[in-house]
Amino acid sequence: MSEIKFETLLQKALSAESPALFGRGEALVYKEFELAEARQRAHYGQIQAGDNLHYKFEKVRLGVATALMQVFAEMSDDDDSRKVLDVLKRAAKGNSVAQIDAIINKDVKAFDNLYKDLFINDDGEMLLDLFQRTLQADSKAEIDQIIKESLKLFDIIKE
Repeated sequence: MSEIKFETLLQKALSAESPALFGRGEALVYKEFELAEARQRAHYGQIQAGDNLHYKFEKVRLGVATALMQVFAEMSDDDDSRKVLDVLKRAAKGNSVAQIDAIINKDVKAFDNLYKDLFINDDGEMLLDLFQRTLQADSKAEIDQIIKESLKLFDIIKE
């Protein structure tokens, strides 16, 4: 069920039936994360070969962050948010946590500039709060809650 919410979040934010953020189905990205997380839980925290849970979590977190920043960039119409969005979209194509980190670290200044001289409305503040929480999230429960809250906010903003 959560993979459908994840896919819906990206579809709404990116205004596309198949956003192709990851080069494959968005629901599959979430499902792979969910399966890896469940296997790790079932094996009492032991890492299972091929699961690469951290990487799969990063992909989901990038998807949520990208969705939030897409909507924020459309609302704010400023260069800094578009730069952050571009970095997130490039990072989503990364094939490892190290590659994702390298892409983000190369352009980390864009994230710093995002909050400078920014006048936003209540919806924008809520988007940035969810974005910040996404960047700090470190569990499936947290990311699922952010997806749920984001979908509710998108329904308000996009209508």
